[in-house]
Amino acid sequence: MPVRDAAARTPVIEVSRLSKRFPNGTQALTDINLRVNTGETVVLLGANGSGKSTLQKCLTKLVEPSDGSVRVLDTEITTAGTREITALRREVGVVFQRINLVRELSVLTNVIHGSLGRVGGMRNWFAMSARKDQRDEAMESLDRVGLADVAQRRAEELSGGQQQRVAIARMLMQQPQVVLADEPVAALDPRAGRSVMDLLWEITEERGLTLLCTLHQLELARAYGHRVIALRDGAVEMDTVMSEVADEQLQGLYTTEEREEFPSRGIFEGAA
Repeated sequence: MPVRDAAARTPVIEVSRLSKRFPNGTQALTDINLRVNTGETVVLLGANGSGKSTLQKCLTKLVEPSDGSVRVLDTEITTAGTREITALRREVGVVFQRINLVRELSVLTNVIHGSLGRVGGMRNWFAMSARKDQRDEAMESLDRVGLADVAQRRAEELSGGQQQRVAIARMLMQQPQVVLADEPVAALDPRAGRSVMDLLWEITEERGLTLLCTLHQLELARAYGHRVIALRDGAVEMDTVMSEVADEQLQGLYTTEEREEFPSRGIFEGAA
């Protein structure tokens, strides 16, 4: 069931009959059709191996689609050349499960790296040599995620939740239009995960960004998802508003073993 007001907004992601078959014969995606509109926050849900990460990677051509059409910010991914893809990736911020900070460098330098795609130049490889306006912008991004006071510390000295906040600040420095988050809290404890999810949702809403967030955890999907697109075995199982989905439907996306891994709802309620 589509979201009722979806047609009223401009699509920034349009996927039509997308399929991906890897050289080893694995059929990761089959006939995927979806549209995400400007300013939407969408949860992409499914079990491990359902095709979530492959679908996200197809959106920026990190994975080459086998068939179909993928259009992001008016760029047709399947026919775009290297220069077009590079330009597109500047407009698409990514928050990874593996945080991918340069652990030995300062927090401030890591955040400044987010501007490399739009500013470039060797000066921005390190905070001490970056232009003052770049340092100021990076400090503003760190302040937004509540970490301005640790700007000079090495990234490896921070907790996992703090590191993911730095990664969000780095994404803000990129000034993207679209954000792809790939299980951004899978490696965090429930309290830190809830805090990072709150921050990510707040920032995308206040800046009018479009967010497609891949999740494995049913409880987080239920807590944060307004619209949910669920995959099963590489195909779209449902595309609807979360309030219209019964728990049994969501649980049906997973095997018995996977369902037993999920914490009870109470763990996430009231977490900061």
